[in-house]
Amino acid sequence: MSLRAVMAVCVALFAPGAAHAQFEMMSPMLLQGPRIMFQDHADRFRSAPSGQAASPSRPGPEIDAASFRYRPDMARRRANLARFVERSRAADPRGADDLAALFAQGDFIERMRPELAKYGLAVDNLADAYTVWWIAAWQASRGRSDDVSATTAAAVRRQVVQSLASTPAFGSAGDAAKQEMAEALLVQGMLLAAALEQAKGDREQMAALSRAATQGARGMGIDLSAMSLTGKGFVPD
Repeated sequence: MSLRAVMAVCVALFAPGAAHAQFEMMSPMLLQGPRIMFQDHADRFRSAPSGQAASPSRPGPEIDAASFRYRPDMARRRANLARFVERSRAADPRGADDLAALFAQGDFIERMRPELAKYGLAVDNLADAYTVWWIAAWQASRGRSDDVSATTAAAVRRQVVQSLASTPAFGSAGDAAKQEMAEALLVQGMLLAAALEQAKGDREQMAALSRAATQGARGMGIDLSAMSLTGKGFVPD
């Protein structure tokens, strides 16, 4: 999967000039990570120590990824994105305004659907959204935008499914909770991919992005510096 290809549809929504030029990709939103929405739910669901549910999983029984699907509701999506903007505002008022302008230009989540489908991923599955975010965060932390194969994406997805399944409440959560968590992850994946694209050729900005991605993932219990992405998914360095 090339996150450049998947996210290009979304990044293109930034109009030349105003929103694109003003949007500060090194914003505190990258440091906050998807915790703005995801962690509120995860903290309630997770009974394991922090980070356990998000770490590369150990082999175990096959879990049905379909348990993380949800039925998306467009009104709920609009409310989720508006809430994401408002929760971001305290950390980054200017970035929140630019994000609101982006959201007003079209349903970028729905426009990701055909690209993600090429890799067996969907926008209406919490595990798939986590997969997109995890790969985007790792690539941003390493300054890499090379292609990730469908096989690799599937391997990461299996790891995510196993990890989320270690806390059964994730799978049994209702559509509203799954949608809110998934959309927070997809938004964050888009922000990371866009930041990576904008940082190309600027060593200082790329280093800042790497720090932001690493710190944001650490808030989710993931140490990106201690893992590599392979055809078998994430493995310890």
